[in-house]
Amino acid sequence: MSNTTDEADTAVPIGPPLKALLYRLVRFVVRLVARPTVTGEDNYPHQLTHPTTTQDSAYEVVYVLHHRALTDLAILEQVCQKQGFTSPFRPLGDHDGAAGTRETGRFFPLLRASAGRITMREHSQRLARLVQMSPDLRQQVLLIPVSIFWGRAMSGQGSIFKILTSEDWAASGRFKRLLNLLINRRNIYVHTGRPIALAEVAPEGLAAELAIRRTARLLRVRFRAQKVTALGPDFSHRRTLVEQVISSRVVKQAIDNHVHQTMSDLAQSSKPPKNPARTEQRLRNRAQKEAQKHARTIASDMSHPTIRVLSSLLSWFWHKIYDGINITGLESLEAVSATHTLVYVPSHRSHIDYLLLSYLLYHRGFMIPHIVAGDNLNQPLLGPILRRGGAMFMRRSFRDDPVYTAVFSEYLYLVYRRGHCVEFFPEGGRTRTGRLLPAKYGLLKIAVDHQQRGLPKPIAFIPVYFGYEKVVEGSSYLSELRGANKKNESLSDVVRNIRLIRQNFGSVDVNFGQAIKLDHWLQSNSADALHILGDEIMQGINARPTLNPVNLVALVTLATANSAIEEANLQRQIELYQQLIGHLFSDGKVSTTKLNADEIIAQVESLGLLNRYSEAYGEVLGHEPFAAVLMTWYRNNVVHALALPSLVACFMINRRRALSRTVLTDMVNRVYPYLAQELTIAENFLELDSVLASMQEFGLLQQTDSSGNFLPLTPEDPGHFQLNLLAQLVSQTLERMFIVIHQLQQQSHTRDSLEQSSALIAQKISRFYGINAPEFSDQRLFNGFIDHLIATGVVTENSDGTLFASPVIGQVLRMARHVIDVKIRYGVSSAIHNNQTVNDRHQSAPNAP
Repeated sequence: MSNTTDEADTAVPIGPPLKALLYRLVRFVVRLVARPTVTGEDNYPHQLTHPTTTQDSAYEVVYVLHHRALTDLAILEQVCQKQGFTSPFRPLGDHDGAAGTRETGRFFPLLRASAGRITMREHSQRLARLVQMSPDLRQQVLLIPVSIFWGRAMSGQGSIFKILTSEDWAASGRFKRLLNLLINRRNIYVHTGRPIALAEVAPEGLAAELAIRRTARLLRVRFRAQKVTALGPDFSHRRTLVEQVISSRVVKQAIDNHVHQTMSDLAQSSKPPKNPARTEQRLRNRAQKEAQKHARTIASDMSHPTIRVLSSLLSWFWHKIYDGINITGLESLEAVSATHTLVYVPSHRSHIDYLLLSYLLYHRGFMIPHIVAGDNLNQPLLGPILRRGGAMFMRRSFRDDPVYTAVFSEYLYLVYRRGHCVEFFPEGGRTRTGRLLPAKYGLLKIAVDHQQRGLPKPIAFIPVYFGYEKVVEGSSYLSELRGANKKNESLSDVVRNIRLIRQNFGSVDVNFGQAIKLDHWLQSNSADALHILGDEIMQGINARPTLNPVNLVALVTLATANSAIEEANLQRQIELYQQLIGHLFSDGKVSTTKLNADEIIAQVESLGLLNRYSEAYGEVLGHEPFAAVLMTWYRNNVVHALALPSLVACFMINRRRALSRTVLTDMVNRVYPYLAQELTIAENFLELDSVLASMQEFGLLQQTDSSGNFLPLTPEDPGHFQLNLLAQLVSQTLERMFIVIHQLQQQSHTRDSLEQSSALIAQKISRFYGINAPEFSDQRLFNGFIDHLIATGVVTENSDGTLFASPVIGQVLRMARHVIDVKIRYGVSSAIHNNQTVNDRHQSAPNAP
């Protein structure tokens, strides 16, 4: 962008000469000292940048500051010069052909400071002139509300130093501004708000006084929303908030119910109390003390000094271990936060998740969320630091403690009611397989209950996808994937992980998905349909992945027989996947790394996740057996993005005859819903027609001109090898489903016996046929598949618990002959037969004496 502030260096039209001289002095100091950060401009840089020619001009920008302050104006001018935005001192209305009043500047303060207070008794004269200018020029004017925050604490509490230097909701004096300029020089945030078209709020024909009031009212609303978005609501002291929780009607009722139930149990016991009144009072006092203890344990205690220290430490840490942090979708949050209370619901792949999300929001000008963390992290030293950084601690389970439930729910309600954003992980814990876990409904139910109870701003869930090139917990995940028990977090882990700064962990992708507005959702769904809400949230996370270099390599290498492939074939397959993603998701919601195939391979090698072997016949790339297990984690992050093309490849790779589009569509429609359910994507994530068109374009399918049938590729065809690798992406999922439906067809089962036998058969198949994927025998996946079979009516459960399969199962099994490898079909049939033989022997054996 070009510099557009040259005129500001020669003329400062802001008042009398003495005031102009004072402003020059302030501007000199600000430019020398201040290092402001700009947020909010990503949505409309074209509107803030002045066009190179007047004929191309579509906008005339006018900046609105919250109140009159020379330091704020100097900061605004500095930002405009640095960013290439239109100068606040550029004249307005002096262009050829533009009639109307000529303004010597493009800024005005909305409010005036009078005796230390904000007042609306007087409005800006420039605003009055703007609403009365000619209709042609008024049509071009955009008002840009600009909020400038000196520090990010909502209000000063505690020491005089904190009070003097914190941002608050009142006009600040010159002395405080001077301190802020010196102390918070790198902690100044300039937020450019959404533009307001002057012609819309002050249309032609509207009385000037009314137009001024309407414009000022809308600007006041925008400024307040910007401040809440950046700083959070005006929270009272933590102790006061805890007292509000304890004195609430909900908590008092829970204590009463607990005391009455305990007294009832004591009265029916063998030793009833001799003095019931005294016993009841003692129980009530104890319950109140427990409730206070619960509230203090739960409540966050955000501290701006702690947040600033953590921000500096994390900045240093990220630069040490990461090559970069890539963010997409953040620009949509501002509009949603203006009308809704944001609840971030990210994937949980690492302990880095919540640190990284809070860090990014803080540095992009958004308020830091209250993070719902497990109480296993509330450890000495670590717990207080996390609490001051925004963590609120929660027991893993509290169904049997109604008082704790009431205290936690009421505290969260007050947080929501005050408009503060919240973050929790819907999965409940970190994924060890790389796939998203099913959503847990506890916190979702609380959010729905609070929404129905009544909130000033309704809740909006924001799905967030995290994609790591190399996850920090990789070594512990590898141990757990190989069968080791999950380790509990401890302070020693934090100290030990300081050594991570010696390693390179590549880059991280943080993608914000489409908001799920709970008030809108409840209009078309029942409040009890939490499973639907949970599914939509998890699907929203998986709808915005980025396929990084490690993901792409894992998709290819793990599809080969021994996790090894020639370098040239790896390059071609990576390029194919990048082209497919770009063609299928032209809207950019799913994306891949911008690196080319050679750079991708080099990057994964540098991370120590890919080995190179020089053979006489060429370069071979692959993984050692243990590393291949860890690579399944990275594959499972993104395999859903190519699930539908992979399913089509499964149906086509072993065919000998042409297949009509109608039959292929029917086959896909029978299987894909179950595949989508397991991989946590919506059934309309991709359209089959676009998939078929893309696969034809890249030589993976051939279609006859006359009948429209799809011809199979011959093994000699260059695309056959690529189609085979593509088919392997979901082949193991289909094989796992085959294990279940084949058993349903062969013998009767109860739900429990089907789950257990399926997991055992999968373990056997994995052992004997070299399936090196830990999730292949995961009983939870079998459980989810059986759930879906019952929900869709393909399988019914009789009164005695026996499962009954519909005729559709037989049709699917016949279709499986073209999809499931013959050795897998034989292995499953053999395992079922052997199990049946063992069961028959046990049933026919005589009873022991």
